Amino acid sequence: MTNVYNKIIENLTFLHSRETLDVIDQTIDYVNLNKLSFLDGLLKLTEAQVEKKNINLINHAVKMAGFPKIKDLKDFDFDFQPSINKNDIMDYASLRFISKSENLIFYGNSGVGKTHLAISIGVIAAKSRISTYFIKCADLINSLHNAKLQNRLEDKLKKLASYKLLIIDELGYLPINKEDANLFFSINR
Repeated sequence: MTNVYNKIIENLTFLHSRETLDVIDQTIDYVNLNKLSFLDGLLKLTEAQVEKKNINLINHAVKMAGFPKIKDLKDFDFDFQPSINKNDIMDYASLRFISKSENLIFYGNSGVGKTHLAISIGVIAAKSRISTYFIKCADLINSLHNAKLQNRLEDKLKKLASYKLLIIDELGYLPINKEDANLFFSINR
């Protein structure tokens, strides 16, 4: 068995099958413990690979979304902000607004939890493998301005429009001149 096991590890390494290498020992132990057939063992192995790959894809999607930190809806203190309707927020967390092509706007004073809620809903979307991107308004305006200067504005606008969920944080914190406002409102023409 040792020679067979070593050859399997060698083959998986050659094939760059990282997900399989990560789960093979647990799968072998599970198959032996439960006296499974070859096909049942192979099914268990492929299920473990799929689960591992899905976890990696979800982690990648969350990372690529550009959140400054990860926030979870369960950590939001609705008692601290009684003016926020928890049922509405939970409805937004269902992501139904995305399938209906609706926009969400969280507005209010500084420190009330707008960013926390936006990130939390964004994380849910990214984990659901919905293309999501988080950016602060000032960074977005700078990015659009730079793209315009480099004659790449159309490409930048297409990229931004490709996200199913675009979260723009801190909108209205800084004044925006007319040219930058025109750039901002050119998103999703």
